[in-house]
Amino acid sequence: MKRSLVPVIYDFKRSFLRLSTLVLLVLFIVAGIGLSYLSYSIVSNLAGPVKTLGIITVDNGNVSVYGVAYDLVGRQLSGAKIMFLDKSGKTLYESRVNGLYHLSFKAPVNDRIARLRIIYNGKNADENVLPLSYVNKTYYILYYAAFNAFTMTESGGVLWTSQDNPRTYIVVSLILLDKSSGDALLQILSFNIVNQGLKPSYELITGFIKLSNNGPSTTYINASKLSHIVPYRVINVSDPYVRYWIKLDPSYNAMMVRVNGSNEALIIRYDRLQPAKGFMMESMLSSSGLSLFLNFFPIVFLYLAYKLISKPKASGALEFILARPVTKWDLYVTRYVSGVLTALVSSIIFVAALDIASSALWGVVFGAYTSFLLFLAIFVGLVAWYSFCYLLSSGLRSSSGYLALSIVFYILFAMFWGLITFLVAMQIGAGLTGRAWESLSYKLSMLNPIKVSDLIIYYIRLHYGLVTPIQWISPGIVAGAILAWIIVPFILGYLVFKKD
Repeated sequence: MKRSLVPVIYDFKRSFLRLSTLVLLVLFIVAGIGLSYLSYSIVSNLAGPVKTLGIITVDNGNVSVYGVAYDLVGRQLSGAKIMFLDKSGKTLYESRVNGLYHLSFKAPVNDRIARLRIIYNGKNADENVLPLSYVNKTYYILYYAAFNAFTMTESGGVLWTSQDNPRTYIVVSLILLDKSSGDALLQILSFNIVNQGLKPSYELITGFIKLSNNGPSTTYINASKLSHIVPYRVINVSDPYVRYWIKLDPSYNAMMVRVNGSNEALIIRYDRLQPAKGFMMESMLSSSGLSLFLNFFPIVFLYLAYKLISKPKASGALEFILARPVTKWDLYVTRYVSGVLTALVSSIIFVAALDIASSALWGVVFGAYTSFLLFLAIFVGLVAWYSFCYLLSSGLRSSSGYLALSIVFYILFAMFWGLITFLVAMQIGAGLTGRAWESLSYKLSMLNPIKVSDLIIYYIRLHYGLVTPIQWISPGIVAGAILAWIIVPFILGYLVFKKD
């Protein structure tokens, strides 16, 4: 057994430890991480990469601010800068805050606070504040940038207590984290605008309801008019800021929140929210960084098939090796397995580097399921393409002929496949967006050894609720397409190889 592994290990070292392989692997890892982070930074700005939730009170130029700064998934931000601007954009006050903050400062009476800006790690978000009147004071309720964002991951509103005089205002925020599991974060910020030292003491009643498709994403309804409310949890609030991780019921589409003793109910439609974790995952999956690795790293395996089979075969080196007590099957399998091991190790290293970088740079942890599927997608794509190149290298006598033909196929599969999909879609009237386009793209990916990995990435998107299920895609069909691209070329290549 040990002796049979020696040739495999030797050829694996020749393929993976080759300078060109290592340099390209490092290059694509660095470029992939950099471009993925750039894509995440650009896309996350659309959903409010940094946010704040809170209340401002103003009394004759004396400003008091109580709030919390957090990111897309609700993590409190340490060291964020908060700036208060007037309508002309002039800065009235700025300060560094750590998550939950309480600020007090003086502002000119005639300069109304019109906008708040929060900056963290080079990312910023502006939000307008809405002035309301209360006795001789003016106060502002701060909403978060996600309310008017291009992609909403968060929604909420304002409630108040009826037992306090003056009343305590409650800013409620619901962040959808993961649609498949129903994980969500409920943030509750309480503040008495007159008696600012008053500690909150009330109960929030929550539940789930099912609404029709019409109507706004957030609304207020008299609770006595609601029917079929499924009780979820009664929250005893005794701190100014509390966070609750909750599970949303997929059988319903809205969450009801109201103060015990009041019929005014805040209704939040969570079926219209984009999952925050999925939103970040989509920015990574659709980034040019991952595409760069999936589309260009296969060049390494085109070259490996040339070095391991095509060139030695054309030069007569294989005949010299076969003069020893080595069968054609042993040689064929050994060199094929060395390429597969190179794909295996390269895929593990790339996914591990991307996972570590995503956790360190933008705080996203893939999890075992996502990491495995991402690894599997990269691995099977490389092996399927390597099997195809291995077939070409085994069947062509000329090494230059192999290089020419394999490069033509590479350009077709990696560079022009999008154009082919576009032309087919135009021909059959599938359109360029929507379910028909998605279904056609996945069907055509089964005909491409490099793009066959898209079928596995589909399951990552499905897991995060980023796509709706496509009826014809099943684990059996996906496995069949992948195995066909791996096994059939391998067998055909051997049948041709043993005849030479």
